[in-house]
Amino acid sequence: MAEKNYMNERFAKLKKLLRKNKLDGFIVTNNLDQFYLTNFFFYPNEAVFLIHKKGVTCFTRELYVESFGKFAPQIEVIGDENRIVSAIDKARKLGLARPGFDAAKETYVSGGLLRASGFVEAGSLITTLRENKDAAELKLLRESNRIAYLTYEYIKPRVKTGMTEFEVAAEMERFMRAHGATTTSFYTIVAFGENTANPHHETSARKLKAEDAVLMDFGCVYKGYCSDITRSWWHGKKEPAEYTKIWHIVDKARKQGIKAVGIGVPTKKVDATSRGIISAAGYGQYFTHGTGHGVGIEIHEDPYNSQQSAAILSEGNIVTVEPGIYLPGKYGVRLEDTVAVAKSGAKILTKK
Repeated sequence: MAEKNYMNERFAKLKKLLRKNKLDGFIVTNNLDQFYLTNFFFYPNEAVFLIHKKGVTCFTRELYVESFGKFAPQIEVIGDENRIVSAIDKARKLGLARPGFDAAKETYVSGGLLRASGFVEAGSLITTLRENKDAAELKLLRESNRIAYLTYEYIKPRVKTGMTEFEVAAEMERFMRAHGATTTSFYTIVAFGENTANPHHETSARKLKAEDAVLMDFGCVYKGYCSDITRSWWHGKKEPAEYTKIWHIVDKARKQGIKAVGIGVPTKKVDATSRGIISAAGYGQYFTHGTGHGVGIEIHEDPYNSQQSAAILSEGNIVTVEPGIYLPGKYGVRLEDTVAVAKSGAKILTKK
């Protein structure tokens, strides 16, 4: 898809939502929302978009004017260090009667300024659009998750006794970048032994023993889109019977959770499916987090596969299924795949 058409399509979707909400304008200050709309990356607080009846105006730092102007010739680009105020002035001059903003993504100060200037809280409209990935996004997400899966295949046979968690994580990150990733989706988690019992362990200098549990949770960013995968296994030839038992329980919970994913399925049902298997096996108290989350430009997005969510899955959602069992002081197992919600059910992205 050509960049111009890409942007036109995204802005057209947003303007349709604005009309539905009886808004004649919208301000966008979140840099990831700006990336979604344009495929151009601004750092936080360096640009403000004003969508209005005549088109789109971008107020940004002077250093972006030339590069973004060439990238998006259909957008009016103005170098300005007082971006919010200038956008408000522009809205006033255009005679916008009911411009909106996303209060959840504004600071206290900027949100107050927008309210005082007649902008209305319109909800997270772009967040809503970002939940359902289009064909261009799905292509990028497939590649991002493919790189992550290849990294798992690459690193597993190279994990040796005596290596530190840091060393393994560093080699994984090198491999991902060598295969096209720009960065990691989040801090790479590599856990050995008792550290695998901590769902959000911080990778450390802990060395791998001859007989040890291994857990790695990681992902990369490819052209702005994230991946997420978790794998667990026993390093050594004397795998404890209990570890084998919980690994197979978690694997069953993962597989059945993926089967539960589909259009029109409440996310609570996906969570309940995986959670029910673990609870029935007697380990319910050791599954201490939700079964998954949306993935896209951010590593954690709506919708969430949890009992706290009222979301219903729809075509184009990208979600993880990641059940786990964590036995404090001993070891833990988590197995995670990222899947796309399609007409035929769940399509696993974390594969070759």
